[in-house]
Amino acid sequence: MQEKKRIKKGKIILLIGVVLLLILGVSSIVGGTAILVFNRGTDKDGYSLSDVYRVETSTYAFALWVEPLRISSYFGWMNHEDIAQTKWVVKAVNPSKEIFVGWAKAANGENYLNGIQYETPPSWHWSTSPYHASMDIPPTVIYNEGAPSKSPTLETFWLESAHSSNTSTLNWDPNWPPQAGRNILIIMNADGSSNVEADLQLGFKVPIFGWLPYLLMPLGIIMCLGGIFLIRRRKRM
Repeated sequence: MQEKKRIKKGKIILLIGVVLLLILGVSSIVGGTAILVFNRGTDKDGYSLSDVYRVETSTYAFALWVEPLRISSYFGWMNHEDIAQTKWVVKAVNPSKEIFVGWAKAANGENYLNGIQYETPPSWHWSTSPYHASMDIPPTVIYNEGAPSKSPTLETFWLESAHSSNTSTLNWDPNWPPQAGRNILIIMNADGSSNVEADLQLGFKVPIFGWLPYLLMPLGIIMCLGGIFLIRRRKRM
């Protein structure tokens, strides 16, 4: 009698193990496949890109003040570089004109723009989520008078900068400490002239999604095979 109870209990435990392994296995395979499909909608570096915003100003510069991204405390155990990475993509509209793009601390950028005629929205909004990036930039306002005394490429306060007659990309960490203040994006003609024309996009990616499918899918297959093995073992009991 006790032997039958032991065998019955063993079968129940095996059944629970089978169900759990198959559920987890199938979920891992489906989840990994879904991420893999979504990854195909990103650019070659894994970034989702916002709609294009056309910078078209008669002034010497276009500027955007940027607040840091607030990452949920639920992800505090992870390296924030594995959670969120961002980039600016700036493409020259006129291929005969080099476009400069600079990323700087707001205080340094504001000092540079003081006395230079520039254009900026009074306020604007950017948002990101996995496989999504967007910018909401309302009509802009022109500030100041005057031209830069030298090309922006000669300034040394930039955290990151690039210039090209084609496409420039700046990678930046969106999760700097809030107490450090805002940063600023400045777009100009590389020679410091007026009439800046460029296409601007915000790119965002969650780096762990790049390799997660290659972990989930094999793990799911292994768990499903484990479930099949337990089913065969249960039949022999």
